[in-house]
Amino acid sequence: MKTAVKLLLVAAVLNGVVRTGMSAVTYYQLKDSAQQMLVFGQRATPDELQHGIVTKASELSVPLTAENLVVRRDSLRTVATGVYTEAVEVFPHYHYPIDYSFTVEALSLR
Repeated sequence: MKTAVKLLLVAAVLNGVVRTGMSAVTYYQLKDSAQQMLVFGQRATPDELQHGIVTKASELSVPLTAENLVVRRDSLRTVATGVYTEAVEVFPHYHYPIDYSFTVEALSLR
């Protein structure tokens, strides 16, 4: 009986760790995609870049909306800043909100 309880506890903890890790991996995928869009989107307008980042977020099932993402261009520098909260199920039927934010920038040499 003790072994079964220990195994259930280990399975619950492992489940939470895996789900939190998957959430972090998705965050880094979105951040990397946003960085690539800024670096290679020198001719795109800030609105087009914002739309591309929000589209990538929806593909990754990330709750990032256009209201929580700011893309601005100052001369040769383009900066994107995004903020979102994701509810991760760390224990069955218990969701823990994790706040994510990122700022990526790129310089244009044109």
